[in-house]
Amino acid sequence: MNIAGKKLQKGMSLLELLIALTLSIFVIAALVVLFIASKGNYRLNENLARLQENGRFASSFLMRDLRLADYHECVTADLLPTAIAGENDTGLNSSDTITIIWQTNVCGAAISTVTTVYSVQTGASGAPALFRSVGGVDTELVEGIENLQILYGEDTDEDFVPEYYVNAASVTDMAQAISVRFRLVARTLETNVATDGGRITRDFVSTVMLRNRLP
Repeated sequence: MNIAGKKLQKGMSLLELLIALTLSIFVIAALVVLFIASKGNYRLNENLARLQENGRFASSFLMRDLRLADYHECVTADLLPTAIAGENDTGLNSSDTITIIWQTNVCGAAISTVTTVYSVQTGASGAPALFRSVGGVDTELVEGIENLQILYGEDTDEDFVPEYYVNAASVTDMAQAISVRFRLVARTLETNVATDGGRITRDFVSTVMLRNRLP
């Protein structure tokens, strides 16, 4: 139909409709891919942030209590020979266990101590976790800690410098231990975040001098 010599648009042809549909599919597919990639990056970053946080928390708990080992309320040259003790491969995933003791009594009072034990066990969520036992009462401190390895620095010539670091079974005299080196292995709480579809793990290594055994 012509109006003043012009043709009226009657609608899109079948070819134009197919082209528009094809372009729409490509646009939607690109948006879906972008959404999936963004969601994956968000999960990865969230899990890595949580992993770092768990590793730092676990390390800070251990470091604080290790610095209290062999603490005395009053100034004294006496040491608690058992202020530091450890066992190899007794925890979850062949983790080590460490026992820390310090005194709490005031000067002149009967000796009283606090005994704290760190180990890796299965947490409430089913994931491995760092546990602390105080007076025989276990408390889950940090989840996602799957392994704990501990070395002890022995000072055999009394120069307050460790000659070597060995595991608990190889320590000659634990009363000569003046430092502790530990390695915590923290893992992401979710699976399918690593490139191989598994979990990501990170090591947290610290060396703590036992200040109550130093001059």
